[in-house]
Amino acid sequence: MPGWTEHDAADCHVRISPSSIDMVDGAGDPLSRLAPQQRAVRAVRDGLALRTPGTNVAIVGPQGTGRTFLATALAAEEARRRRAPDDVVLLPNPHGPLEPRPVPVPTGSAPRLVRAMETLHARLVAALHEVLEGNERNRIVIEVQQTESRRRKQIRRKVDQLAASYGLALVETDRGFEFVPLDDERPQADDGGTETPDPSDSAQLELPGLPDDTGPTDAQRRYLLAVEALRPHIEAMQRDLALVETEAAAELVARQRAALRNHFDAAFDALPGEVLSTDRVRDHVRALREHLMEHYRLQEDDTLPIPSDAIEEGLIVPTVLTSSPPDSGAPIVHARNPTLSRLFGRMVAGPEETRYPPPGTILPGDLHKANGGFLLVDAESIVARPRVYEHLKNCLIAGQILPLEEGEGQLLRPQPLDLEVKVVLIADPELLARLAELDPAFGHLFKVRAEFVHDMSLEEACSVYPRFCAWLSDNRNLPPCTPEAVAALVAHGARLAEDRNRATAELGRLENVVVEAAQYVTDGDAIRARHVEEAIERMRERDARLREDIVDAHVRRRIACAVSGGRVGQVNGLGVVTNGFVRVGRPLRVSAVTFAGDEGTLAIDREVELSGPIHDKGVLVLSSFLAAVFAQHEPLSLCASIVFEQSYDIVDGDSASVAELVAILSSLSGIPVRQDVAVTGSLDQYGSILAVGGVVEKIEGFFDVCRALGPEPSQGVLVPAANRDQLVLRPDVLQAIEEGTFHVWSAERVEDAIEFMLGVPAGFPATAVTEARRTSAKVTVYGRVMERIAALREGRDPPKPRKFRSVRGGSNRRGSSRRGHAES
Repeated sequence: MPGWTEHDAADCHVRISPSSIDMVDGAGDPLSRLAPQQRAVRAVRDGLALRTPGTNVAIVGPQGTGRTFLATALAAEEARRRRAPDDVVLLPNPHGPLEPRPVPVPTGSAPRLVRAMETLHARLVAALHEVLEGNERNRIVIEVQQTESRRRKQIRRKVDQLAASYGLALVETDRGFEFVPLDDERPQADDGGTETPDPSDSAQLELPGLPDDTGPTDAQRRYLLAVEALRPHIEAMQRDLALVETEAAAELVARQRAALRNHFDAAFDALPGEVLSTDRVRDHVRALREHLMEHYRLQEDDTLPIPSDAIEEGLIVPTVLTSSPPDSGAPIVHARNPTLSRLFGRMVAGPEETRYPPPGTILPGDLHKANGGFLLVDAESIVARPRVYEHLKNCLIAGQILPLEEGEGQLLRPQPLDLEVKVVLIADPELLARLAELDPAFGHLFKVRAEFVHDMSLEEACSVYPRFCAWLSDNRNLPPCTPEAVAALVAHGARLAEDRNRATAELGRLENVVVEAAQYVTDGDAIRARHVEEAIERMRERDARLREDIVDAHVRRRIACAVSGGRVGQVNGLGVVTNGFVRVGRPLRVSAVTFAGDEGTLAIDREVELSGPIHDKGVLVLSSFLAAVFAQHEPLSLCASIVFEQSYDIVDGDSASVAELVAILSSLSGIPVRQDVAVTGSLDQYGSILAVGGVVEKIEGFFDVCRALGPEPSQGVLVPAANRDQLVLRPDVLQAIEEGTFHVWSAERVEDAIEFMLGVPAGFPATAVTEARRTSAKVTVYGRVMERIAALREGRDPPKPRKFRSVRGGSNRRGSSRRGHAES
């Protein structure tokens, strides 16, 4: 019996009975559609409930598995158990204008505090204007001037009386004080008192201090002597007047200082007690009051003038960073675009002439808004911005929201704010593995990991998919799905999972199908199986460009590929290409040339650095297998050169190692390889064929090329037996298998694949061949190869080609074979 199995159409697809679908009336519990993720649900719940530092949560899984929905739903569940966090206000710092202080205040009280401080600022500004420029200043100035005027008159009256006794009058001009002789109408005292002496009276001519012989005829001399005698009195008067003026100015400032101090005290005393709710706020208001008293020199013992600069709003009024209602629970913030400014806050432009940043200059970031609650972050978006990731890590380690150090000089740097947040990082498995590898601190910060599975059993899918469809109907305003439609969706989920016993857990991909299927529903009908199938087919048609380009390249012979007949040393291997959106299988011609030498297996793709490490590993395993089979007692003494024809990109993976082995053995034995069959499979050192990835794409890719180049009833693909459960093929491929015009076989051992592809029994490895069986071994592939190796070792011509009884895989099912002959 041959060691391969042919699979019929029933083995290559999933059929779900509508009766097995567990339909529901409504969506029910939103978490019910995450039934396959119960381990992840428990891990996330535990991680969100833990309050110890470093217990942030990393949710790991493919996109579309519901990881973001789970994070949001469970965070909301935990947030309802917690109280709303304190509000945070950014208090001005009088002693450091560029370093405002974030201060927590009771929940919901920040807006009231800001309004109270705005009222305080308005009162202080009004008081400053009123005392320094307004009506109150005018009243004080008038009162001071009246007092000054009375004192000036008193000082002036004494000098006026003395000057009158000399027959002079004191006159104040722009140049100072001057004396003029009194006329006949002698000036009266200011207060209407005693008349001044008449200088024409002979009795008044005998002035004190003047000689007796001074005659009335020398008026000029008498005038000068009188002025000289009055000069000391004038100087004393001027000193007294200056002192009065100085005292008046000091009195004005003192009166203004007292008035302004009273206004400031009244303004601060008017602050409602409920807004001064914490010691830090009360200390801030007290320090602000002292700062204003000191800045405007309002202490009682201060004698310097009062500054006239305005009171900036940014000095008095704080900025609300975060505020929430008392009954709102813990906040949940999803940082969808975590740039530096969006995550850690930013500063908007304020007036350039201000010293203190006006209220609202500093805007909070998502980290401020999530403080006291939960911050959801997509790992891919944050890792793409290294500075964001590093600063977030520093904040989590420090337990504070640290200011960004974006440059030198006079920059606005708020002081650190205590941080109590639970970060939920949503990541793909590969990205999280790289993060954990590159950053040693990552594991200490994200101690809780919740891993999402990418698939579920068909039984689970029959229960989860109906609930998911009901949720879509309720939340996306879509028509309901019938059991037949859900059954078709489960079958499509199995194809997406590439497993006939499992279905994908990436419900986001299924949502796209349901949404599109709803577009084909008419007249208020429900979504039926035909609508789902039409949506799937149209989506496949939209993504068919890459597949069509590959097929067109084969049809136009730009890519050489034979799908019929036999070739020595040439095998149709299978690969998968992608454009970033879809993956498409394509045949890859693997060719081998063997010749005398001792270099062993030479991979041309590896030599020119067009292969990846996994492919290179497969070549080394292949070399080990050849040595184990043919070089147990003597050196191999050959060189085998293998290459992927017309491959110009990096080739990686070991799924072509079986095809490479078949090509080498065909070249050594001279036996042609079937070109109507493509082969895929990985080889171990003991000859077992191991499972490979992308088996569905590979089968369908070869099918498309065969149909384009000319279908033949013998065409098909040989896959590893370990990939049997992954056979979930397209409807057109299934139809061809049902009609017997295309085939899928599987094998477990490499000897079975050799016999299937070359049509000749593989034989026995050299280590198991006794001397008595060597003759019979010559009619096998291994025997033929041993003959060729011996000829190469001895330097003689290889044996002549001979006819072999060929064993070919046919269309019969379940291990049957079709006999035939082939020329070597």
